[in-house]
Amino acid sequence: MPREHMQSTKVVLILCSCFFSYGTHWSDWAFDYYMLWANPMDHPEAVSRAVLYYTTQVQAPDILKYIPFVNLIIAAFGFAAGLANMTDGNVLFDGASLVLMLFGLSTYATSVKPALATITSSTDEKELISSLKNIAAAHFIIVLAITGIIGLQVAHFLLSRRASSAENETPAVVEKKDQ
Repeated sequence: MPREHMQSTKVVLILCSCFFSYGTHWSDWAFDYYMLWANPMDHPEAVSRAVLYYTTQVQAPDILKYIPFVNLIIAAFGFAAGLANMTDGNVLFDGASLVLMLFGLSTYATSVKPALATITSSTDEKELISSLKNIAAAHFIIVLAITGIIGLQVAHFLLSRRASSAENETPAVVEKKDQ
């Protein structure tokens, strides 16, 4: 039972972190959509609205910029709880989830951060559009990575519950055969 409780706690921590991150990226979708899926020339105000949005985001108070780190710490506790068990399933599912999380973080660090710096400093419209498209594409990739993490964690949770319920049924079958 303690192992099942640890597994449930781990999944809750990781899923809470993922859904918080989904919410963060979902709020950006109102601006990213026009950069990825629509022609910005058909929506002339889309670029100026996105530039204003991301410039405001960069100029937010520092305390608001540290909130995503709390989210990462919550996820790290979840992954640590899973990897601490060191079962084959935990290493496989949590290890793959950790790789996806690191992929998402590296995408943010290499695509979003430099593009945000360009948006706040440049006035060249082509450079701004290129940076906005980079941000939108990076957000899409990050959301796909988060979806992968959620899929892996839910699958692992369901498989571990099935295995534990099969484990609980096995002794009862053995006892019946002995009688």
